[in-house]
Amino acid sequence: MALPQIFCRRAIHWAAVAVFCVCIGLPAADNLLHFAPQVDLMENAPTPLPDFSISEVFRTFNVLQRGFLDKTYGFRKQLVRWQNMLDIYVLHSSTQYQSVVAGQGQWLFLAQENPELNVVEDYRGSRLFTPEDLAWWVNVYRERQDRLAAQGIRYLIVLAPNKETIYPEFLPPQYNRVSPINRTDQLVHALETAGVAVLDLRPALFAAKQGGLLYYRTDTHWTTSGAFVGYSEIMHRLARMPWDFAPTIRGDYDIQITPGLAGGLSSMLALADLFPEDRVTFAPHTPRQAVEVDNPLAPKSLFQPTVTTEINDPSLPTAVVFRDSFAHELMPFLSEHFKQAVYLWPYPSNPRESRVFDWATVEATKPDLVIDEFVERYFTEFPPKHRPATP
Repeated sequence: MALPQIFCRRAIHWAAVAVFCVCIGLPAADNLLHFAPQVDLMENAPTPLPDFSISEVFRTFNVLQRGFLDKTYGFRKQLVRWQNMLDIYVLHSSTQYQSVVAGQGQWLFLAQENPELNVVEDYRGSRLFTPEDLAWWVNVYRERQDRLAAQGIRYLIVLAPNKETIYPEFLPPQYNRVSPINRTDQLVHALETAGVAVLDLRPALFAAKQGGLLYYRTDTHWTTSGAFVGYSEIMHRLARMPWDFAPTIRGDYDIQITPGLAGGLSSMLALADLFPEDRVTFAPHTPRQAVEVDNPLAPKSLFQPTVTTEINDPSLPTAVVFRDSFAHELMPFLSEHFKQAVYLWPYPSNPRESRVFDWATVEATKPDLVIDEFVERYFTEFPPKHRPATP
C-alpha cells in the first residue's frame, strides 16, 4: 500500500477518534462550564441530590435511580430538540407512543401522557369499559349526587373534550377510530340513563368549530373561544335548575389576539420557536365584579392551589367547583354568576385511586351547587384496581 494512503487512513482514524472523544466529553464539560445553548424544554425537574453524607447514601441512590442523571447531563435539552426535529421534519416518525404526536398542518396532539394514559388510543376507542367498570363509576357519581341532594345541593358533571375529539381531521390519518363508540360515549350514556346530571360539551364545540379556533394547535387546552362556548352551555344548563342564569355574549368582549404563545405541546418538544401561535383573550367591556379572596374553610392546595372568588351580592348562589386545567379559562366567566365560588384542583384519577371529592370543604361552605369539571381524558380513566367502597 502506498505511503500516502497509509497516512490518509491513519488521519481519518485519528480524526474519528478525536471527534468521538469530543462528543463523549462534551456533556461532562458542559456540566462543569455550562456553555451549552439555552433550550426551552418543558418537563418536570429532577429531584435534587441531597448533600453528600453517609446517612444520605440510600436517599442519594434513590434520586439517581429515578432519572436524575437522565435529565442533568450536558447538552441534553439540545439533543432532545435535535431528536424531535429529526423525527418530525426528516423521518416523519412521530408516533402515539411518544408524549406528543405531530399531526397535519402544524397541529400537535397529546399522546402518551403517562404510562397508564394514552390519549390517542382512547380517542380511537380501542379499549372500552366493561359493564362492571361502568357500574362502578355510575355508582360513584349517583351516590355523590344523592348525598348532595339530601343537603339541598345541586350537582352537575361537566365534560370538556380532548382536542383529538373536536379536531380529529388534523391527526395523522393512521389514527382512525377503530370502534363506533369510545369510553366517553359509554360513560355519558350510562350516567344519563341513571339520572345523573352530566353536561357533555362535545356537541356544542363541534357545532362551534367553524366559527373560530377552539383549541390551540400547539397546546392540549382550549382557547378562550372554546372555553366561552363551554361556559355558555353551562349557564344554559344551570338555567334549567332553580337559577335565572343567562350567559354573557361575545359582543360583551373585545377579542384580542396576541402573538408569541409558547404552547405546552411544542414546549414539550423543545420546538416552541418552530410552532408559532397566537394567544386568544377576551377583554370585557365592563370590569369584572368577582375578586379573589382568602378562604380559611378550603384547603390551600390539593394538586394545585385553591382559588376562591366572591361578589358582594347576597342574591347570587354559591358554588364549589372540582376542576382540572381546563377550568382555568372558565373561571373568569363562571365567577361572575356566584356570590362565592370555590375552585378545588385535586389530583386526577389513576389506576390506584379516583380523584378526591373533598366532602369537608363542601360541608364547611354549604354551597348551592357543586360542579365536577373533567377534561375527557381524566373523566374516562378505568376504575382503580383496588376500588374503595365509597365514592
